[in-house]
Amino acid sequence: MSELARSFGDVADAYELGRPRFPAQVVAVIAQAAGGPRLLDVGAGTGRLSGPLLEKGYDVVAVEPLDGMRAILARKIGADRALAGRAEALPLQDASVDGAVCSDAWHWFDGARAAGELDRVVRPGGGVVVCVLRFPPEFRPPWVQESEELLRPRWEAVRHPYRDGTKRPDGLDGHAGFEPLEVREVPFVDHSDRERIVAHWNSMSAVASLEPAERTRVLERIDAILRRHGVETVDRPYTAELCITRRRPAPERPADPRAAAS
Repeated sequence: MSELARSFGDVADAYELGRPRFPAQVVAVIAQAAGGPRLLDVGAGTGRLSGPLLEKGYDVVAVEPLDGMRAILARKIGADRALAGRAEALPLQDASVDGAVCSDAWHWFDGARAAGELDRVVRPGGGVVVCVLRFPPEFRPPWVQESEELLRPRWEAVRHPYRDGTKRPDGLDGHAGFEPLEVREVPFVDHSDRERIVAHWNSMSAVASLEPAERTRVLERIDAILRRHGVETVDRPYTAELCITRRRPAPERPADPRAAAS
């Protein structure tokens, strides 16, 4: 696991406070696409998706590698449902879940290995939904522009996965065990405030991976930007981009051309 990914363990409380909540309409679309009743949340973080799915009546099991994140996850969904593990080595038996979800975490995985593990643990016909939250580029108030400009040198200094690739789930699209990806977009609005916005910046890996004293200075400057612009409450528009696929039954899988050649 990269040092950037490990940094989330030090800011789990900020992650839980600042990251957007999934509204009911987004959870409903994800749940319908994934199936059920037993669902896996892989790279579950603090349970921003696991919690609402459990509240909807799904039998949720969540896998999260970082202790700090998993502690909050366990408080939210129960310690017996919050498992230590990684997407590339899921602590689950073969064909033990009816579907799987992943929210804003796939870019930290080894995509091919994670897809192979989902192929192993998801029952044939089960859905897999990978969600990415997108901030629309047209939402550019001055406080957003100034905060981004402040952090630009830091973003340029770190090797974040989004800099080198796509936000689409690499390794899953084109995998022999899964149908081609279908993409759906569900817009929503996150009702936030100044404290949560600062926490959101704190939960971003480029900031979370700073030395504590430097991180405090950066967050104080972001808070000052928000105060100067009179930001106390704000409605932030988002789009939940859902990449949806389904595990193929074994007989429907395309033949491996390498086998024929041998």
